[in-house]
Amino acid sequence: MLYLICTPIGNLNDLSLRSINTLKEVGRIYAEDTRVAANLLQHFKISKKSIPFHEHNELDQLLDITNALQEGIDIAVMSDAGAPLISDPGYPLIKKCIELDIDFTVLPGPSSVINAVLLSGISPHQFTFYGFLPKTSTGRKKIAEEIKRSGIPYVFFESAKRLSKTLENFLEILDSNTQISICREMTKEYESIYRGSLQELYGQLIDSRITLLGEFVLVIHSSLKTQITSALDIDFCKPFLDYMSPADASKLIAKITNHSKQDIYRFLISISNSS
Repeated sequence: MLYLICTPIGNLNDLSLRSINTLKEVGRIYAEDTRVAANLLQHFKISKKSIPFHEHNELDQLLDITNALQEGIDIAVMSDAGAPLISDPGYPLIKKCIELDIDFTVLPGPSSVINAVLLSGISPHQFTFYGFLPKTSTGRKKIAEEIKRSGIPYVFFESAKRLSKTLENFLEILDSNTQISICREMTKEYESIYRGSLQELYGQLIDSRITLLGEFVLVIHSSLKTQITSALDIDFCKPFLDYMSPADASKLIAKITNHSKQDIYRFLISISNSS
């Protein structure tokens, strides 16, 4: 059996009891970074060494791992932090296991994505996880356009060295009042969560009020309401009256703009009477 083990994202004590017992029992342990794995194993008094399994050698390791599994050897695979496969090595191995009809399972545990969404203060009911942001400004601006159109929260990983430039790129595309949360060093001693508008948090970065050390997860939400902030417009509103009453139209328009239902209703009545 192959076990995909979700490891702590900071605090080592977040490793589940089931994962600890599995690591003690398996025949082999493969890890993204053997030094990180050694620290975790030592913490739980597991006297085993891990075998490197990272983006540069995972294809070479596939044959060894699948051969061992077919011979009945239980194997655990873990990344540096969080779940294997999620912006980490492991997907080709899973595809090969499915092809060879080899059993595998996941031992659930800490997730920086879920942690960040819960800590953000942004609605968790629907979101898109994007992984690491592109390294180029052009790529980040394309993502910002997606965020602007979607109207649902996005979750990203970002490095400390690119964070300021990322917010700057976002500000070129998104409304300055777009809500964002920056989660830093989650579950660790110096966990820091920054919440506010895109403009506010960019200002905090420029003023060095956000420490640019450690690992960051961003949650950003450009709601449809923040995208339509202009004054009520006849060309925008009048087509609604072709299909519904002013009362019904005002309710719908209020849901997709920043204007009150009463103001919209009065505006619709005025343009209806003038036509």
